[in-house]
Amino acid sequence: MNSVIRIPRFAAVVFAISIGLASAQALEFEDYDFSRWSQEVTECDRLTSHGRDPGHVADPVSRSGMDKPAAIAACTKALAADPENPRLNYQLGRAYGYSGRGEEAMPYRLKALSKDYPQSTFVIGYLYLLGQTIEQNTCKALELWQRSARNRRLAALVSLPRHYLRGDFDECGVEISKADLAAYLDEAGKQSSDYYVGMLIEEIRQDLASAP
Repeated sequence: MNSVIRIPRFAAVVFAISIGLASAQALEFEDYDFSRWSQEVTECDRLTSHGRDPGHVADPVSRSGMDKPAAIAACTKALAADPENPRLNYQLGRAYGYSGRGEEAMPYRLKALSKDYPQSTFVIGYLYLLGQTIEQNTCKALELWQRSARNRRLAALVSLPRHYLRGDFDECGVEISKADLAAYLDEAGKQSSDYYVGMLIEEIRQDLASAP
């Protein structure tokens, strides 16, 4: 799984295309219904919105550009009025996390996770993988990334195949077919026109074509 045998670029691309076509019937994606929750733009959204969160409703705010105390106050207020909204829970968790208050962030991150919010399933999976503010659990990370990828979260669509092909999930005993891995990459390619994301997808495709 870890060893990668390079093959000519043309052959890799042809193979990737062929398994990509085969993947069309191998894996079904699901569109998360964000409309189940209020889409009203709150001050919390204006101060904490993440540009790569597929559920965001306001202009994105970077980590460095975030007024973190104001964001925490605004999101706390917004959640008092709409406590079940996973977007608001995720964003308050984001504000706490960026403030170096990871333990305070976790209840809100986990609340969003309980609603299967795609951004949260990716982020919590990432935290499980690294063991940050939560006990390290590689297999839990894989499970959450599979859920996030099925909901078309771009980061999961790219990260899952990359780590799987590197052998990072070998201990979990989960087999993911080449067709399904190709389907994740196909969906990622549809979502992003970013040059660097495209390069990463192409590199992963070549690794997939070379894998046993």
